[in-house]
Amino acid sequence: MEGPRLIESGAHNYMSGILQTCHSTRVNIYLYALNIGVFFLFVGITVAILYYCYSTRLSPEDAYQKQLKEQAYILSKIRYYKEQQRNIASKASITGLPTMDARPI
Repeated sequence: MEGPRLIESGAHNYMSGILQTCHSTRVNIYLYALNIGVFFLFVGITVAILYYCYSTRLSPEDAYQKQLKEQAYILSKIRYYKEQQRNIASKASITGLPTMDARPI
């Protein structure tokens, strides 16, 4: 035996169908909003990274100055190494006279 019902079964089915449709529509709207938000976030991050790379790029003059500094640093290290080798070679001989190197300078 069934208990009392306040509405008919047809009205119940109709309301359930409408509520299911409303739920599906709401979920679709949330998904579209989320996808659009993620897209704009991705585009914003990409634009920010590209702008940062563009703004920190060296001008041709600065790049040339940096290259000159690097070359001067490398040359100073080579000179320092050669001087160290000469000091070691001069201390190695008993007389202290410089030795003739077979390598060209």
